Amino acid sequence: FSFFFFLWIIMFYIEGLYSLHTTRLKSLPISLLRALGLSVLVSVIFFYLFPYERITPKRNLIIIAGISLLLNWSWHTIFRNITTASKFLIRVTLLGDNQTVSLVQKELQRKPYLGFLVVRVLDHIDALTIEETDLIVVGRQLMNDPKVGNRLLQILGQHKSVMELGNFFEMVSGKIPLNEVNETWFLDACGIQTSKSYQLIKNSFDKSIALVLLVLIIPLYAFLVPLLLIVSGRPIFFGQIRTGHLNRPFRIWKLRTMIVNAEKDGAQWAKPGDARVTTVGKFLRMTRLDELPQLWNIITGDMSIVGPRPERPEMIESMLAPNIPFYEQRHLVRPGVTGWAQVNFRYGFSTDDSLEKLQYDLYYVKNQSLWLDLRILLKTIKIVLTGAGQ
Repeated sequence: FSFFFFLWIIMFYIEGLYSLHTTRLKSLPISLLRALGLSVLVSVIFFYLFPYERITPKRNLIIIAGISLLLNWSWHTIFRNITTASKFLIRVTLLGDNQTVSLVQKELQRKPYLGFLVVRVLDHIDALTIEETDLIVVGRQLMNDPKVGNRLLQILGQHKSVMELGNFFEMVSGKIPLNEVNETWFLDACGIQTSKSYQLIKNSFDKSIALVLLVLIIPLYAFLVPLLLIVSGRPIFFGQIRTGHLNRPFRIWKLRTMIVNAEKDGAQWAKPGDARVTTVGKFLRMTRLDELPQLWNIITGDMSIVGPRPERPEMIESMLAPNIPFYEQRHLVRPGVTGWAQVNFRYGFSTDDSLEKLQYDLYYVKNQSLWLDLRILLKTIKIVLTGAGQ
């Protein structure tokens, strides 16, 4: 069973059982049952395809699944009690007077399981005391003040941690606060390009996976194409100009999910319950099957499997770039079929949603790596299976 335990760990990760948010007991039972159900299903399929005479998989699977359910429930309950116990909380002092301080407070109130407790909020260094404080979080502008810098240097070595406000918000939220971003930030965070080995591995992985999937979905298309012709008519595929790497335009391909001439009144976002979406289109969107033609965009090099979702040039020029600072900096990397914003935020259909998603996209631009790409892919599996993010 050692091989299956490794697969079960992957299933548990996909379900989010190694994320702190699952310490919330309301979501824990569903997550546990879903992860165990998938794990058992994979094991049963394996034993059906490759029978093994020396063990009785049915009985062992039931026993191990039951024990795993009890142990995981117990551990998550204990861990939640530990991380939220007052004596284990990390006491935080926030030093700053901008909007990011308020965002940090809201984020920590929404995520008590992270184990941080804000004990005081200050707007100047003179009121700072280190008693009953474990972590001092300071705004970028204040850190550049010599008086503040000297005071913080005196604190170092006294078992107190000091952290820049933007980096702290990034750590607890998984996104970059736009209030803390300027040209200097981009030079610091994105000035050094990713290694050539990362780019080579990523490109090879993208094209290999896309080619394999294109071959595997041929039987699916043999069923889908006639169905779409009968139900929705022509055209089956839908091409649209999007903005790609370094603002270069390219044509993205999808299976058509809306009525013909859906944008006769001009470009607009799709919204929940959009009347323009066909009956079959709702199913294609829910299962993400409408995104499959983008495998061709990956092969041609216009897209990657993981990256910020590409937006339409007219939307960028008229609504997004004029109202959202540094919006076009998300184009520093190739767009993707799935991304950090897609696995952390719902489908966006407004400028405010685009602003929120940009903060996640900038996090990816700053922290892109093979490990982050793998995490996004595993999280995407859950989104596809559960139909989340619609």
